[in-house]
Amino acid sequence: MTNLTNLTSHHHPPERAFPRAGLNWLAAIAATTVLVGGCGEDDAPPPPPVVRAPEPPPPPPPEPTVKSIAELMKELNIDPRVELPEERAPDTTEERVAVLLFWNAFAKGDSQYALTQMSSEDKRVLTGLKSTGSWDAATAKIEKIEVQCSDEGDGFATLGVITAGGSEQPLLWDATVSEADAATFTAFPGPSDILDHLSGEDWIEAWKKYVNGLFEKYANLPDEEIEIPQQDVQLAENDSAAPTPPADEGGGGGAGGGGAPMRKHPTGPPVRGPEGPSPGR
Repeated sequence: MTNLTNLTSHHHPPERAFPRAGLNWLAAIAATTVLVGGCGEDDAPPPPPVVRAPEPPPPPPPEPTVKSIAELMKELNIDPRVELPEERAPDTTEERVAVLLFWNAFAKGDSQYALTQMSSEDKRVLTGLKSTGSWDAATAKIEKIEVQCSDEGDGFATLGVITAGGSEQPLLWDATVSEADAATFTAFPGPSDILDHLSGEDWIEAWKKYVNGLFEKYANLPDEEIEIPQQDVQLAENDSAAPTPPADEGGGGGAGGGGAPMRKHPTGPPVRGPEGPSPGR
């Protein structure tokens, strides 16, 4: 009994016998749950990246300024007998400078400058004309030079109708300008009656179309070698010092055209140089 009594008297219900252990266990479970729950939650998403607007592209370079013919005539002291309409001029200032200085050499009889601008074959021809006095005799009679130009893609062509001593002589040249602004002019051939085959607004195109047709025609003739008679240069009317083309068909190999008098002029009003006395030759 005593033992039972003692056991009974010292016996407590489970919830009172282990009150601290039970609470500690619940606390431990609760803490574990909190920790487990905390680890299982998704992390907060990172803030969206800041998207900056792209930098605007740089402005395009300004269009190159092309000087007018009237401005260049004055700036370069071009002889006023050289007439180049604005609408017939090349597209760039460099080409405009080259063509004005080239025809200016004819107007002033400046063979030294002309030689620096010509192809090797045309230099040979001009040197011969200079040695015989033909260049000086012809250029001394120049009254005006009507000029027009045409873009050729990798260069340009220029046609000059020279009025000298009462007659008119067309000369056609192909030209290129290098990156160093150095120009080279090469004479384009033509028969003596080339003016009879020029019409419309673009005489340069008409000239080349006709001459190229002649070359094609002669090239297709079988078993016969045909040579088109050529004349190097004729700037004035029948000057005794200048070579004379054959009676049937002559060419202007060294000066870009034949010697028939001209009866038609390029269309469009010319832009003349500044008024005043003509510079000395």
